[in-house]
Amino acid sequence: MHVMKISKPSISLVLAFLTILFAGCSKGGSPEFVTPEWTASPEEDGQSAVNEALAREAGVLHLIYHVGPVDLPANTSVETMLDKPLIMKFQVDQPLWIIGFEPKVIDASGQKLSPSLLHQAVVSNMHEENPICSEGTGGNPFVVASSLLTKVNLPEGFGYAVLPQDPLEAKVVLYNPTGENYVDVSFELNVIAKPMNEFTGMKDVKPLLFDIEPCTHKPVTVEPEKFVKRQATFTLPGGGSIVVAHGVLHDFAAYVEMTKGNEVMPFWKATALLDETHKIEELTNDPFEDPAGIKIKKGDPLTLGVAYDNTETSWLKGASAAAMVYFVPDEE
Repeated sequence: MHVMKISKPSISLVLAFLTILFAGCSKGGSPEFVTPEWTASPEEDGQSAVNEALAREAGVLHLIYHVGPVDLPANTSVETMLDKPLIMKFQVDQPLWIIGFEPKVIDASGQKLSPSLLHQAVVSNMHEENPICSEGTGGNPFVVASSLLTKVNLPEGFGYAVLPQDPLEAKVVLYNPTGENYVDVSFELNVIAKPMNEFTGMKDVKPLLFDIEPCTHKPVTVEPEKFVKRQATFTLPGGGSIVVAHGVLHDFAAYVEMTKGNEVMPFWKATALLDETHKIEELTNDPFEDPAGIKIKKGDPLTLGVAYDNTETSWLKGASAAAMVYFVPDEE
């Protein structure tokens, strides 16, 4: 592995290098690409700390994507919007290592809006088969966001490889459970990446979206006044290690967990913290991060467990039941 030496890097060097392809520019489904920046501007005190931070951040690209805008009248149901997601198709123009991402919901001026307006966003590499789906269609998701707006950073030295020939697709569902009208709402995704070259040797990470509905990613429904547990078991084609995972849950959720092999206790469990109206505010122990990795042997089953507690007298619809996992395959 080569180490890149940095001397007096430029601050906020604008790199107009990415090509984005999309069809249609009408309101309600038009994507937007915001010019990426090379960020090398740490805020620590002390020259040594600055130099160390600059070396870590050298060549880091922040690729900002906007999917939208769309108007969301008050009380726009998730059931209505699930059938008409916003879709953005795009490609990169040079090989990249994706090392993290940060999702947001914004207005026309770029100001943050309530995260409750986002039901779910899924970004997939259409050149890859989804190993969790036996049908093998629909591409392989590598970024998933819900109203929790979980920020993900892969451990240092790990990255997900994306090539110029890879067709990428973002599918975003926005809705409005509030009594307020919103106009020009967009989903923003900040993809953090490094150029793939001889200076950026990385361990390749395989994204895996463990989902109760692994092929369609359709949300589950929960009966009125019921506490429901759902499970799904998957077997990966080879061994490796899980280094990062985060839960994809919604209101009335209880927990998400993952168990390996025949073990009884999960190696990771995230409990939902809800407000007085049972809206999800956060998940404890989420995202799960372990640079050393949770070892998975070849043929070991992995079980996803999700629970919802529907305290309402009506059916709970639009409840995601998934976990986004970043897996490092064993070297052959």
